[in-house]
Amino acid sequence: MKIIDQKRIDNCLEGENVWELLFDNHISQPFIGHLSQLGKLIIHEFKPKPFYVLIVRGKFTLKGAIGNRSARLLLANSTKEDNLFDFFRHIEKFSA
Repeated sequence: MKIIDQKRIDNCLEGENVWELLFDNHISQPFIGHLSQLGKLIIHEFKPKPFYVLIVRGKFTLKGAIGNRSARLLLANSTKEDNLFDFFRHIEKFSA
C-alpha cells in the first residue's frame, strides 16, 4: 500500500496540522489491522462503511471509512515530519 497524494487541509475544525491522504488502493480491514500495531484502533461498525480511528498517542490520529481510498491524518502539535517516517514505512510494508 502506498500514499500517492497528500493535501494539507487549511481552516479545519479538527486541528491545525491536518492532511488528507490518498492511497493507491482501497482501505481494507486487514490493512487497518496491520496499522493497529502502531497504536489504539477503534472501529465503529456503521453500515454500509465501517469507520475507523487509529490513535498513536503523542504523534497522530488517522481516521476514515473502510472501503475508501482516502483518510484524514491529524498530527499532534509536537509531531515533526521525521516522526512520520516510521508510519509511512509501516504502510508500505503492507501487501494484501
